[in-house]
Amino acid sequence: MKEMSSVVIVAAGSSRRMGRDKLWLPLAGRITLARTIDVFQKASCIAKIVVVSHPDRLNDTTQLCQDEQWTKVVAVVPGGQRRQDSVRQGLDTLAEMQPDRWVMIHDAARPFVTEAIINEGLRVAQEHLAAIAAVPVKDTIKQVQNGIIQETPDRAQLWAVQTPQIFDFALIHEAHHSPLAEDDATDDALLMERLGHPVAIFTGSYTNIKITTQEDLLFAEALLQG
Repeated sequence: MKEMSSVVIVAAGSSRRMGRDKLWLPLAGRITLARTIDVFQKASCIAKIVVVSHPDRLNDTTQLCQDEQWTKVVAVVPGGQRRQDSVRQGLDTLAEMQPDRWVMIHDAARPFVTEAIINEGLRVAQEHLAAIAAVPVKDTIKQVQNGIIQETPDRAQLWAVQTPQIFDFALIHEAHHSPLAEDDATDDALLMERLGHPVAIFTGSYTNIKITTQEDLLFAEALLQG
């Protein structure tokens, strides 16, 4: 029997860098948030979807899910101050149900995730218990302090991290409730790393972009137009 996964879609950001709510902007006629949820609704390995919304958009998000009749959306919950607080809210919601063995955590602002990426991530997670999408960096990276280059890391060892990030549910739930989670974490893998658990990577896609700036929005439109 094929193992199934839940997903927490994190849609609680403030869009400060965009200056307007990027998740509700239309991309070729369909809003970003809807495009992201569409992919997980259609993915055969996904059993449950929890959407974590910005509190100001909670009613809008709930109405959207009702209008779209996404059958896998089991809850829409308000997010917290930090991204990790929002993820914890989503995980806690799943914990109150009968959680699947696996859970994916995905940024709502990445609408170009594919079912192939989702399936590959679940496959690698089942082998390592924790796996994240990433792509090798293309540029040379400089570590800079006070405007002066301090170090040039070996590019061959650097990967740009994406979502989805897939975990054994019990492990990532524990990580989010650990005292080590009190400090800010830019992604969920970092919480696993703090617990000393190895995290594997699998190849994402250079088109699996996160829409953060106006330039990202233009690139996203270009991708949709082929």
